[in-house]
Amino acid sequence: MQKIFQSDQYTLFTAKDAALIYRLSDPQTEIPIAWPQLEIDGKSVTAAPENVQRTERCFLNDAIEQITLRGDFGENCTLTMQLRVCAATPFVRFSYTVSASSPAYLTKTAGERLTYFSWPGTADAVQTEVRFSEYNAMAHSYCLHEVPAFLHEDELLGPMLTEERAGYAMLAAYEHGSMYPDKYVCFAQTRNGTAVRAKRGNYWNHQPLHSSPLETIWFQFGAVKGTQTDLAKAYRAFQLSYCTLHAESRKPYIFYNTWAFQERNKFYNKQQYLSSMQQNRMEQEIKIAHRMGVDVFVIDTGWFEKTGDWLTNKKRFPSGMAHIRDLLAARGMKLGLWFGPTSAALSSEIFRRHPNDLTCLEEQTPGSFSVWETEESYEMCMVSSFWEDFADRLIELANTVGVRYFKWDGVEMYGCDRANHHHGDESTTAQDRHDCYSFLAGVYLSKVVDKLCAAVPDAIVDMDITEGGRYVGLGFLSGGKYFAINNGPYYQNYDIPISPDIWSNVFVFPGPARPWIMRQGLCYDKWIPSVLMMAHYLPDDPERSQLINLASLILGQNGIWGDLLSVSEAGVALFGEVLGVYKQLRDDITRAYPFVSGRPGLALEVYEKINEENGRGAVALFGNQQGTYSYKLTSKVCKNAIIYGPAKLVRTADAVRIELTIDAPEAAIFFFGAKQTR
Repeated sequence: MQKIFQSDQYTLFTAKDAALIYRLSDPQTEIPIAWPQLEIDGKSVTAAPENVQRTERCFLNDAIEQITLRGDFGENCTLTMQLRVCAATPFVRFSYTVSASSPAYLTKTAGERLTYFSWPGTADAVQTEVRFSEYNAMAHSYCLHEVPAFLHEDELLGPMLTEERAGYAMLAAYEHGSMYPDKYVCFAQTRNGTAVRAKRGNYWNHQPLHSSPLETIWFQFGAVKGTQTDLAKAYRAFQLSYCTLHAESRKPYIFYNTWAFQERNKFYNKQQYLSSMQQNRMEQEIKIAHRMGVDVFVIDTGWFEKTGDWLTNKKRFPSGMAHIRDLLAARGMKLGLWFGPTSAALSSEIFRRHPNDLTCLEEQTPGSFSVWETEESYEMCMVSSFWEDFADRLIELANTVGVRYFKWDGVEMYGCDRANHHHGDESTTAQDRHDCYSFLAGVYLSKVVDKLCAAVPDAIVDMDITEGGRYVGLGFLSGGKYFAINNGPYYQNYDIPISPDIWSNVFVFPGPARPWIMRQGLCYDKWIPSVLMMAHYLPDDPERSQLINLASLILGQNGIWGDLLSVSEAGVALFGEVLGVYKQLRDDITRAYPFVSGRPGLALEVYEKINEENGRGAVALFGNQQGTYSYKLTSKVCKNAIIYGPAKLVRTADAVRIELTIDAPEAAIFFFGAKQTR
């Protein structure tokens, strides 16, 4: 048994009969993680090297260390294991690469026979599946769902599985994303424990290990003393600070996006989506956004001349995008732009370089489509050489016009079975290639993020998952964040037929209803910091609606979505004041584990986001029915409080209470530990 890492919380070993042995320090217990099992040339093989050598050890940043282990197995195969560890967290990330020095092929004689790892169970273990990608059509958003494991299904999507055992709780997870119930990787019960297995598309039949090695997705494993709640707290901290090398994506900036008025202009004023996409309007909005406290100003679709090349449309922006960047920088703001990563205009230079990298299904000639009133475009395959060219273009834009936030939209998991991309060759079936494309599409998106952020460390990539069929899970969160919800459901979600010229979104108006929908995404905050699941709130008058939206926004979703030129002077000032106080506490609020009472739309909802170490943070209350409410805080809070809304603080010897009396839906915000900015 060879020790490969040790911290105060756990020790890692590798051994001949176990890829990893995870030894939890308190209570002292060992959990062996088995070597991968594969089918190579029609035979089941355990990828257990005879002799494992550490070939590399280096720090990737101040906290995260990478350890590389390598060893040979079989006649001509090599297993390389990469581990990323950090002394500040009990969770370890690991992945495998399987290669061959002479011809050897992954095969599927009876489906995918690839077990990534497994671990033994105990009689007292209580297992829970944590689903990330269940799409709730009622809310038109993805929702986190915790389910007793293996009670109703034999193969679980996850991507997380927790176990509570005597004295400790543990977690195993995989970094991928697929929409429930379409499983690509799954958890399955074994004779003596649990395994993480390939289900669909993880490799193609006859994949040549000598020329196309198997590079697995990343996996996560860890344990803590205590219960599942203790595990969730530790995991949330891991996701915030120690899971990624791209820390900028975890910062609680305030984001403004121009699309809301583009929609309003289309349906209210009977204009085009791009009618308002003009330099003059952007200049006016920038001034107001600055006064409101916005950090990142995001110009949505239409800023470009054509997709693929992503050059600024000089008719709409005659001074160029660098001019907009300079206006923003002078006010301490960053520039964000919209992108359709898989779109390339027919006349674009990037399409000319990649004519064979279009998506293709069933040998049908791909059709073109208009991208938001711009030139017709083709859908490109991200799982091809196209991905690197796209990444290089983003890096160039970051260096030339200063883009620091990249909003990605319209990226589907399905759509290509063409041979000789990076998801299969002519030796396998079209269905096999299609499954591999669906599996790898998100993996290659992460490759783009990694390449971009390695070149531009302060870049942020945000992927839109406001529709079904998107890549939702832990995979993309290893480098980027999610644009989780904007307007919520369409009338069609509720079986209400409407005319094509009517705005199909339901929740586009001021008031309490839209924030009910937006706050659905806060269900992830138990495990995934809410700054990674952005939702957009309206700044529209009246003040009552503004306060409801502000109280929702400061819980971490941090998006603003509206027509800034129509907000009253008083409304702009209110946003500026409240967000000015929020910014004093936002790091504490972001770190804080949530204590939540109630759900969106219930008579009383309360969200406590208080840093346990210093009592700083915020409490947001939502009264959705008239009446008087009294709520005793769970958290210990600082003495000084700044209050917005119709509520008061009552301190007694043994409790801190919040009292709220309302005659209509209202919200109140309590900031603890900040100084008044007025």
